Amino acid sequence: MTDTLKNKVAIITGASRGIGAAIAERFAAEGAKVVITARTLDADGKLPGSLRETAGRIRARGGECHCVQADLSDPVDRARIVPEALAHFGGLDILVNNAAWARFKPTREQLPRYTHLAFEINYFAPLELAQQAIESMVARGGGWILNLSSTTSQHPDAAPYDPKNRSFQFHQHMSPTLYGSTKAALERLSAGLAAELAPVNIAVNTLAPVEAVASVGALKSGAIDAVAHLEPEEAMAEAALQLCSRPQAQFSGRCALSLPLLRELGVAVRMLDASAPLPDYAF
Repeated sequence: MTDTLKNKVAIITGASRGIGAAIAERFAAEGAKVVITARTLDADGKLPGSLRETAGRIRARGGECHCVQADLSDPVDRARIVPEALAHFGGLDILVNNAAWARFKPTREQLPRYTHLAFEINYFAPLELAQQAIESMVARGGGWILNLSSTTSQHPDAAPYDPKNRSFQFHQHMSPTLYGSTKAALERLSAGLAAELAPVNIAVNTLAPVEAVASVGALKSGAIDAVAHLEPEEAMAEAALQLCSRPQAQFSGRCALSLPLLRELGVAVRMLDASAPLPDYAF
């Protein structure tokens, strides 16, 4: 373990598996006390991973971890997360809103309940958790809020359309429109909140992979084609660490992509236990 985040307390949502679990492990390896939250406390057989498994890996390396089982689509349930973190660890320095929900389907076929669910988890939950976290961050002299986004927030090219264009084909056959809309809203929220919170030394940024991450959930979604650029979870965890430890006055209001950010900073992707660079990975 190293000390980049020594004495810091971090909440990471969606940390039962994938990017969220990777970020939690990486932060804990840098000395953070982590609060991890998701719906899956114990393995359920639907997808690999659970909060207990993530916590087990962290504790096996000497890290401190507290699990909060919660459903981010439920405003009452998600309202427990920050208070429980404060009660357990006594404060909060970092909030990583990683959890997300996606249903890739043509917009004309999206039912209202799915639209509402997407915005509840991808927009309202990050907003409300940030609002609840700010007071403790101010009391501790500052903090970091990181919202995980996606390149689906970017607009497809306008007409005339090229039928061979990948983005055009994606919108025709599966469509990231609903998911991308929630992430576009989250990016605008983050940029505005960053400006608002600058005087109290709280950085707010968004982070997205260049295209996709080779996580179980992403691969199961069916939204990743054969030519997609896949990056390891470790790359997102490394970029998240940089945005949650660098000086707030210098790194806030960014809508960052993982690999370009790491190249800009001259930082190598390290293993989740921080012991060494990730083997055989160049970017």
